[in-house]
Amino acid sequence: MNTVNRTPWQVQKSVVFALFLRELKTRFGKYKFGYFWMLLEPMAHIVVLSLIFSYARDRSIFGIDFPVFLVTGIVPFLMFKNISLRVMDGVDANRGLFSYRQIKPMDTFTARALLDSFLALVVYALILVGMAWVGLDVPFRDPFSVLFVMALLVLMGLGLGMLFCVITHFMPEAKTLIRIAFLPVYLLSGIIFPIAMIPREFLPILLWNPLLHAIEWMRGAFFTQYHMLDAISPLFVVMTTLAVLFFGLAWYRNKRHELLAR
Repeated sequence: MNTVNRTPWQVQKSVVFALFLRELKTRFGKYKFGYFWMLLEPMAHIVVLSLIFSYARDRSIFGIDFPVFLVTGIVPFLMFKNISLRVMDGVDANRGLFSYRQIKPMDTFTARALLDSFLALVVYALILVGMAWVGLDVPFRDPFSVLFVMALLVLMGLGLGMLFCVITHFMPEAKTLIRIAFLPVYLLSGIIFPIAMIPREFLPILLWNPLLHAIEWMRGAFFTQYHMLDAISPLFVVMTTLAVLFFGLAWYRNKRHELLAR
């Protein structure tokens, strides 16, 4: 890679962009319909859950079509999960590239986070446009807040992924446990039910989950009629994101030489 007369910032931008394209090609380039599969995971969740709960409840919540209610929780959560897990695997998956002095683990973390956030936004837009096209009500009350919450989830996933990367470097067997742990987090993040429908005695425990606050904040930004509890705190989401990102960056910086030593 030619670095003559280029600033460190320009070199890093070029490295991250090259890694972004490499990740994109690696993830989808092997399959003829590879890009179709990025829609499959969220759509499978939406279809299955909609079919299950259509027999147990009305097809709307607070006047919101149930599939639209689901997608506003499922896509942000899957984006957060995918970023966390892919950043966790970033060093092992790209270890051969670190022989080039311009490429650092942080570059791979950034490229993976950017790719998964970009794909999530594309999937989000396509699904919502498709739902509007088939006649479902898809409001968009506060686009700025929606994008802000998505950005916070990207940064939280990046920070958490770096923490996981260091943990699994020293305890590789923890990868399986971490992947399994996302299932109960999925169920406890208000994706299937609004927390206004959850018994009050459980709320003090559930409200320790910042993803629950983020998903509720997201839905409040989408739907005018959505009933968001006073206990939901956007500040809690922001402060958790900053804390997780700070500790992820600090621990990565402290252990970066050990990550590359294997």
